[in-house]
Amino acid sequence: MSEKLYGKNINFLIGSGASYGAIPTLSVDWENNGKNVSVEDILEDILEKDDVISKDIVYTYYYTRILKPSFLKDMNEEKQEVLRNYKKFLEEIIKFLQRENYQKEKRINIFTTNYDLFFEKAADTLTGKYEFFFNDGSSGNITKKLSMKNFHKKIYHTGVFDNFNREIPIINLFKIHGSVSWKYLKDDSKVKEIEVSYQNVYKEDIKEIKEISKEIVKELKDKTEGIVGNRENLRKEFVLVFPEKKKFEETLYEEYYYQYLRQLSYELEKNNSVLIVFGFSFADEHIAELVKRSLSNPGLKIYIFCYNEDSRNMILDKLSIGKDKKVEFILPEDNGSLDFKVFIKKLFNKGDKDE
Repeated sequence: MSEKLYGKNINFLIGSGASYGAIPTLSVDWENNGKNVSVEDILEDILEKDDVISKDIVYTYYYTRILKPSFLKDMNEEKQEVLRNYKKFLEEIIKFLQRENYQKEKRINIFTTNYDLFFEKAADTLTGKYEFFFNDGSSGNITKKLSMKNFHKKIYHTGVFDNFNREIPIINLFKIHGSVSWKYLKDDSKVKEIEVSYQNVYKEDIKEIKEISKEIVKELKDKTEGIVGNRENLRKEFVLVFPEKKKFEETLYEEYYYQYLRQLSYELEKNNSVLIVFGFSFADEHIAELVKRSLSNPGLKIYIFCYNEDSRNMILDKLSIGKDKKVEFILPEDNGSLDFKVFIKKLFNKGDKDE
């Protein structure tokens, strides 16, 4: 279906399904009243508000099972396979932008709720092989600071004698829920800033956090002995949207979160805009509402790639959009599943029978 994208303002919304197999989702192997629950469900609806010890256990589970693997320090075979998918995805985007008409901006925006560093690591492997600029919103040399203004750039390659200008393809990465590579910059100014660092971002352990197993989450009330509180330490250490409905305890990150949402909204309000969704369940109510509002734009088209029929029904229920011609759901063939590899093939391969 790539021919449908030429000349468009292209935006991707990528969720945890892209990192499936390497980074666990917030769902846990535990049932409450016969229904599978997530870490957020446990923190918000199951535990008592003042049950601090049990909440600290869940946060330790959250750090150990989700945040820790997101640093990509230990690249096992599962992570290598996921990285290959990310690399192929970015590679196809770069090739697509290189083929675009010179009158069209050579830029694609990727909005993602993932904390992990797969996009960054994949882009790094392609540096030198392709001429492109991967923009994570940071600027600086030794200390890289995050700023929205860094996304509004154009980069050109000029001849030695300035006899030509060739626009360099840009991939903008907006990490809506934050990143394990982000930290609050400690300085003497009254206003905090966010630092982006890919060097030594992984720590073997955060102070007062201990390894735990899934079994502890299953028996929260019976296994609290010896677990030291760590919830506040995590909030101080990471710049993230944490798995509670009261997501924002740091005013600074709330500001960045809504700036990123506004940018997504602006992009979807432009004429000839396309939003391509993969691996995203629309569990974030702010993003779901934003996408619903964007449907008032007659020049917008949304393609939602669904893992299976159940995921489509779940997304339809969360968006409550009915049959809107601006939204096209793309399902797997023969009652199978649509993973990252299939998504890339369907999106970029000309001659595919679904095109």
